[in-house]
Amino acid sequence: MNFNATGLKRNKSRVLLAMCVILTMGLTAACSGGNAGSNEPSAKPQETGGASNDSGKGAEPEPLTLTWMRYEHPNQALPEDATIIKEIARLTNVTISLQSVPQSNYEDKKKTLIATNNAPDIMLVKQDDLSNFADSGIFLDLTPYLDRMPNFSKVLEEKPEINKNKIDGKLYGFPLVQKLAASQSGQVPVIRVDLLEKHNLEVPATYEELYEVLKALKSEYPSSYPFASRAANGLSGTENLINPIAFGFGSGYTNVNGAKVYYDPHAGEYRFGPFSEAFKEAIAYLRKLYENNLLDPDYTTATSQIWQEKLSSGQSFYYQDNTGFGVNFNKALQEKDPDARFDLLPMLEGGDGNGVKRGELYQLDHLSESYAISADVKDPERVVEFMDWLYSDEGVKLTSWGIESEHYTMENGEFKINDAFFSKFLDAPNPYLAKDSELGTGYLGLSLHNDATYDLNSQPELMQEWTRKNIQAVEDGLAFRMPYDPSFTQEEREELKKLRTKLDAYLTQTMDKFIMTKNGLDEWDSFLEQCRSNGAERIVEIYNAALARAK
Repeated sequence: MNFNATGLKRNKSRVLLAMCVILTMGLTAACSGGNAGSNEPSAKPQETGGASNDSGKGAEPEPLTLTWMRYEHPNQALPEDATIIKEIARLTNVTISLQSVPQSNYEDKKKTLIATNNAPDIMLVKQDDLSNFADSGIFLDLTPYLDRMPNFSKVLEEKPEINKNKIDGKLYGFPLVQKLAASQSGQVPVIRVDLLEKHNLEVPATYEELYEVLKALKSEYPSSYPFASRAANGLSGTENLINPIAFGFGSGYTNVNGAKVYYDPHAGEYRFGPFSEAFKEAIAYLRKLYENNLLDPDYTTATSQIWQEKLSSGQSFYYQDNTGFGVNFNKALQEKDPDARFDLLPMLEGGDGNGVKRGELYQLDHLSESYAISADVKDPERVVEFMDWLYSDEGVKLTSWGIESEHYTMENGEFKINDAFFSKFLDAPNPYLAKDSELGTGYLGLSLHNDATYDLNSQPELMQEWTRKNIQAVEDGLAFRMPYDPSFTQEEREELKKLRTKLDAYLTQTMDKFIMTKNGLDEWDSFLEQCRSNGAERIVEIYNAALARAK
């Protein structure tokens, strides 16, 4: 059975169809679905956004309701009555019962549901969740259903990196794919350049110069904490703080899933950051920021919302996180001060003038995030066919752009947003995210295969400029996109679970001590020994063995 919107809404029952065929021509003409002079019934058009009905293949399916859980990004609310949820129900007879969880609470909520075997029908998970829990049987193995998913199978051919999500050759999640990415963001330096100009401060080119600039800003604004950080994307505040600084110094800390290994793009292998001198320098640098009240002391607990409030209200002036947030910060700041402006810095040179200049950018796709289906879901065949429809042209357009003619039009094959519809969002901090919030569209909405083609030119000018700079940094060898994990064997997964439990617990209780405590770094050698005894070297071995198989 081919699953598409028009195939979901069936025509009249087979019984009625048979009656129409044997009735007279005149009566046949009066039967809906009949066609005078022919034994073949014609389809009565359904209101399915312009698609024709796939008639004669069975009765209309029973309505299906699916519980669907994902995090709600602080930049884009996701209401339960989003426009496309209603349209999806009309087209497919599938109702999405949305469980939208604040991003700051999502990891805890997700892990609790998995641990108690109470997963919703559809749940957004990370690559690490698939690796850790697929063997438990909580997620539906999608592999036997691939022949029922022509649209997703096509995506799988176009994006072979999806295969890294397979567990022992089996696929357990529908990944979030970008048909075309509208922007390139990453964890690169962003600062209030208007304050540099106002106080005659040189644009910093190294982390040491950045320290001096932040110290000068602290002197000008004593109640401020110039450098703000947050917990985000499933990583703790400590992990999210250390990652970009350690990488910028020439080392690293965690991967995108929080495992305490990082991929070194120059060496072409995974490494354990604390074993390098550059990592110790990065931690010493953060200690210096903390000691001098330049780093927000709430970095361990600050949520995305708190972090945004500080940067958009003038309490903090620097961040090394998702560059795209700066556009919103600028709009909020400029309501009070038209000259206020965040802007990207060039990649900063690492500690002790070692010549290292590099930053990490996000992947253009989001393949490390997938929607997993509960193994207990009702009617799994129909569910996977529904998910496949979301990768179809019809599903992609709806979940990326909304309803044609109502929210957008196609002119000469080109997307054009409806001005009358879009005008009501113009006063929002980010009109495009506000639009996506109401509709439920986009990567932060319900799209599995997001087409952001139109966003290339409709993004704010500053976002376009930053995208160009970030892409140029990749081309110049100064920025690197965060890689996805390789696929592990069952034995490796079991061993990693045990090793990571020990090592993660130790690092969690140790790293903040180094940053917050005077003379804490005096214990560095014993710290490294504990890391070795807790399996750090073995974790690196497993990652590199898996990486070698993937090459």
